[in-house]
Amino acid sequence: MRILYALAPVALFAGAPAAAQTFKPAVVTTNISPLESLWHMRAALNVAALGCRDADEGSTVAAYNQLIRNQGTQLAAASAAVAAHYKAQYGTAWQDALDRDMTKLYNYFAQPTAQGEFCNTAKAVLAQVATVDPARLTDFAVEELPALEAPFWSPSDAQVAAEPAPNAVVAIAAAVPVAPSDFER
Repeated sequence: MRILYALAPVALFAGAPAAAQTFKPAVVTTNISPLESLWHMRAALNVAALGCRDADEGSTVAAYNQLIRNQGTQLAAASAAVAAHYKAQYGTAWQDALDRDMTKLYNYFAQPTAQGEFCNTAKAVLAQVATVDPARLTDFAVEELPALEAPFWSPSDAQVAAEPAPNAVVAIAAAVPVAPSDFER
């Protein structure tokens, strides 16, 4: 996962050119392993269950809880994969690094400027995930994560995200105990 850090909050762009005003700090989830995609999808759907307060709130929470109950084994594998990578990369400081990066991931999906569209997309993903065979959940996450991210990107942002960022920070990958080939796309 590449994490792009904003140099200034969006509020500081007042009076800046329109292109600068569309910039949003973001967690870019390209070039991540399938298990990371699953963990990111779960994080996005958790944000939806916690933050999408509308007439469908009860259904959204129930669908998220059903995901946790029905896909627990796959989600535990994704969590273990992410934790193992952080342990390998950060040693004894792994938990702090993981907490920092997961906070950024959650904050990304909680950006208020796109919550309406995000909540609609998350509800659609939650409705679909209820029918996904556990053996196919990781593939489903890889397919659906871009849709969950889309509300936070303008078309120009999506082009920027598709290009490698020279100052990007690489984080998260691996699994316990999974072969490195499992993380190749």
